[in-house]
Amino acid sequence: MNRMDIEFAGGWEQVASRMGAPDLLLESDGRLLVQRSDFSLLHDFGAVGPVDCPIAYDTRTHTAYRYVCASSAARGDFSQLRSFHLGHYTTEVLWELPLNQWVLWLLEWISGAESGSGQLLGLVATDRPTEDRIVIEHQLFALKPGEKRARLRPICRDGYRPLAFSRKRRELVFAGANGIYLVDLKGIRRATFPGGEATGQGAAFDPSGAGRVIIGGDGIYIWDLERNQVQQLCRIGRYPVWAVGRNGFWYRESSSDLFYYDLDTNASTRVFTVANHRNPEFWFARPVKQTTCGRYLAVSISSKQLRGVSRKANAVGARERVYEFEHELCIMDFEKRQFWRREGFANDLCWAE
Repeated sequence: MNRMDIEFAGGWEQVASRMGAPDLLLESDGRLLVQRSDFSLLHDFGAVGPVDCPIAYDTRTHTAYRYVCASSAARGDFSQLRSFHLGHYTTEVLWELPLNQWVLWLLEWISGAESGSGQLLGLVATDRPTEDRIVIEHQLFALKPGEKRARLRPICRDGYRPLAFSRKRRELVFAGANGIYLVDLKGIRRATFPGGEATGQGAAFDPSGAGRVIIGGDGIYIWDLERNQVQQLCRIGRYPVWAVGRNGFWYRESSSDLFYYDLDTNASTRVFTVANHRNPEFWFARPVKQTTCGRYLAVSISSKQLRGVSRKANAVGARERVYEFEHELCIMDFEKRQFWRREGFANDLCWAE
């Protein structure tokens, strides 16, 4: 039974969980799972560790890729990039990293011209401690399955958090200590976001390859890369995702809602929101995931409810409010205008098409 009261826009109908959509590959409670679209479990690949990392997926070979590390010191420390084959549910170590390196925040599968060929593009972090401080170095890497060593390239020093990657343009958008940057695959900064206001919570390149990118965080902005000009589209917004087959994008205001922005009409429409949600929560917000045809969309929804006030005062003499979090995973069918959902949080997910 669903606990959250979710209000959808007119014309949408909640139905029982059902088959028909592609399978889902997701990370939940630190484990990598394969589920049918009715949320029944197909396979549990096991624990992947506490380091947050996207899931890359190759549709040709039905193989997923993710970083995996030890969940506790008692199990023995390790640091690996692994493949997960969904055809026969096997896993293989692709890259054994030293313990001072880990893969995070960026992992993309880039298909090659030949059938079955391709490579992984990602971001690797290296801990290089000195006598008086800890230095974390970030590098781009490319790795072909079967190769034992990745090709590493440095990026501009303060470009530490990747927001989006364009295969057609061969460029990335990074958030750094002093702004948001356009970076090429050699790690060289090509342009700096001229707005200054966006905090860089998600971004999306125009899938056609045109020189524009949507930036999220403290509002939604569209960045014209050719003219290096920016326009604010929404006062509040984060994690934009360009909609398949439409001139617009999905975005979140918080973890409890979903909006669509139409670039033809310059109008924003709320798709759903948690009813009577007085305590907006942002930590659990994630971008939506679409199937390649755009018919199905999967999105994690979270709500934050006040459950009381602590009896004891904190260090500044005030009593802290106690909140309870609720999480659900929702699948939406845009052809039939139907949705179904189940309890539980999905941290990272992708459609296993």
